[in-house]
Amino acid sequence: MMTNIRLAIAGAMGRIGRVTLEAAVTDKRFELVAALTCEDDPLRGHRVRMGAHDVAIVAHMGKPCDVLIDFSNADGTMSWLDVCRHHGIAMVVGTTGHDDAQLNLLRVAAKDIPIVKAPNCSTGVAALLSLVGKLAETLGEDYDVEIVETHHRNKEDAPSGTALALQDVLTRMSENKSTHDVVFGRTGKTGVRPRGQVGIHAVRMGDIVGRHEVHFSGCGETITLRHEAHSRQTFAAGALRAAAWIAGKSPGWFTMADVLG
Repeated sequence: MMTNIRLAIAGAMGRIGRVTLEAAVTDKRFELVAALTCEDDPLRGHRVRMGAHDVAIVAHMGKPCDVLIDFSNADGTMSWLDVCRHHGIAMVVGTTGHDDAQLNLLRVAAKDIPIVKAPNCSTGVAALLSLVGKLAETLGEDYDVEIVETHHRNKEDAPSGTALALQDVLTRMSENKSTHDVVFGRTGKTGVRPRGQVGIHAVRMGDIVGRHEVHFSGCGETITLRHEAHSRQTFAAGALRAAAWIAGKSPGWFTMADVLG
């Protein structure tokens, strides 16, 4: 693992980006070289106080960088992807809401630079994904599965990237992958639930950081796995762990499961 890693953070003034920035300036593994924001951010060109540090908020990287952590937005990821690919900078992409075309561009870029794609950087969520896969494999399609994700009222994409990652695990563990059915909420006369269907439900309210529940329900019993983030520090810690891990790696596509080993 490299030491004194030159780090940039995109979306540095967002909810998770700012918490990550606060953690990075005191983390001895890193040298912060850029706190990045978009051109039209009113804070661009200003300095903000982070503990004992004054940090300049900028729209462009002025110094060489080893790793960029992206907490911007889906379109912002694409802008920074071009920069990172051109300069050979590793990426930790914690942003969600990418469409299929954008995800394909990320995967293509991973042939040239190392990328950790982490819709949720929490260590606990990485464990949840593993547990959900094992439980789905054990229980099989005799158990109905519902995913319920809850976030703050300002979250812009639904369902969450984590909910989609959970659904992906369930699909991969399904007995009949080709016909695995996913529904996003239900309304009207839906009829009898098909075997193997997964329901995903998005709740947006208040200032809830993030909660994910996966319910497995069979004849006479229900098993529920639940993860709740108490603060955004858990995402910041995971993102910095991923940045330290990927620094100096060869090109490739990685997840938090790879980071955690």
